[in-house]
Amino acid sequence: HSPDKFRRSKPSDIGPASSHASFYPFRSRQAHGIRSHSEAGCKREIFHSQEIAAIRKQEAANSAALIGAEYICLDYDDEMFYETKEVRLAFINLVRHCKADVIFTHSLHDYNPDHMLTSKIVNDIAVMIPIAHLKTEEEPYDVIPSIWMWEPVAGMGFQPTDYVDITDYYETKMKMLDCMESQKAWMSANYASLRDDEERFFDTIRILSEFRGMQAGCKYAEGFVRAMDGFRTRMTERVLP
Repeated sequence: HSPDKFRRSKPSDIGPASSHASFYPFRSRQAHGIRSHSEAGCKREIFHSQEIAAIRKQEAANSAALIGAEYICLDYDDEMFYETKEVRLAFINLVRHCKADVIFTHSLHDYNPDHMLTSKIVNDIAVMIPIAHLKTEEEPYDVIPSIWMWEPVAGMGFQPTDYVDITDYYETKMKMLDCMESQKAWMSANYASLRDDEERFFDTIRILSEFRGMQAGCKYAEGFVRAMDGFRTRMTERVLP
């Protein structure tokens, strides 16, 4: 594939890190666009929300840097994210900035309302990217990006339409996730499946990667659901690596 094929953005939280990494040899530009700084969830109650936000933003930037990706945060309040005209235009501007061909985002059926709303907005605004009279700081470009949704925690109710073999990038994925120290601490303290054990954070990722790999016929894989509509299905073309 030509390098231009893999320009892309992800206006949402940290997701399929190894599929991001697998684009690296082909990409001309790669960006991690983050909706919020996730300041609501942190085990350290002594931190103010601004301090937590700064920690999360640095962790996300460190993670993105491992694959040479640009990190962008839209700075919306965690767990208090609502759709407005201004929010839509900010998402459009972000995608235009990235000149995205492909967008990874959350499932429309997720455990977190911020995640589901992010996915809805991304799916809604994709067709608006080329529309010239929708004015943003960044100029429109003549592509309607294809959208790929990754699975929620533990893959609950998620049946992929497409798989990516991440075996060669699995260790990179784990290094990227390891950057999220405050997230690991908060999840281990609040998620029953982790039982206050931060190392089980990695077990959940490994088990799901092995399970999707078993389905896909490789050691490790990630599964995605593609947005299915007449403008961007690209069913006869292999878009993912």
